[in-house]
Amino acid sequence: MKYSKAKTIELINSLPNWFHRIDLGYDIITPGVYNGLRILNNLDIPENCSGKRVLDLGTRDGFFAFELERRGAQVVAVDYVPKEKTGFHIASDILDSKVDYIHENIYNLSPSVIGTFDIVLFLGLLYHLPDPIRAINLVRSLSKDLMCLETQCIEKALLLPDGTFTDLASIHPILLEVPILQFYPNASLNNDPTNYWAPNLRALEAMLAECRFKVTKSIINGNRAIVNCKVIENLMLENLEKISSKTVRKE
Repeated sequence: MKYSKAKTIELINSLPNWFHRIDLGYDIITPGVYNGLRILNNLDIPENCSGKRVLDLGTRDGFFAFELERRGAQVVAVDYVPKEKTGFHIASDILDSKVDYIHENIYNLSPSVIGTFDIVLFLGLLYHLPDPIRAINLVRSLSKDLMCLETQCIEKALLLPDGTFTDLASIHPILLEVPILQFYPNASLNNDPTNYWAPNLRALEAMLAECRFKVTKSIINGNRAIVNCKVIENLMLENLEKISSKTVRKE
């Protein structure tokens, strides 16, 4: 261990708010509210990731980044806030991690700057982004093989005008087969203004297919969806994405 147990506890306690629960040795786990193991166990990620390059988008305190580094991967972690504002810098120091942290908005990433990755983790982020198709297309440009996505979904959590939730099928069962996204205006979901959209599974699958991903496994767990995807080649869709990404200016 890099630090003594007492020093490890001191460093953890220097941050008032942890999000991830991270095992930092000595049977010490950071006091976060988010247990990433429940997500990790549903991702098609090999136990041995040696030789693989991994991108963790929206890394926050870094649970997934550090876990994949433990599995042997070379990991790049990205978040829109500086690492000093989260637990990432503390956990990274204690673990003596070599994960490369990039402070950047996802929409500003490009393969020409950070390259491409064997595994891309796109977890708990999509519903915070105002333009989901643009975001998925960008993630596709960074992906070489496996992409894992987790997001808010509406199968079991359609938000009603009175603030309560209901099953989408209770409105009508056919809605499970119709690609639908729900928009959350005025911080209506969890009083959080960064919550924008949540799809049903059919919409999520359709958006991913449109952006040249094939869903290989999907799970609905309450108000969350987890999907594992593989990249696919489709020249027509690739050309369409290139056209739509250009800014057309009329003189």
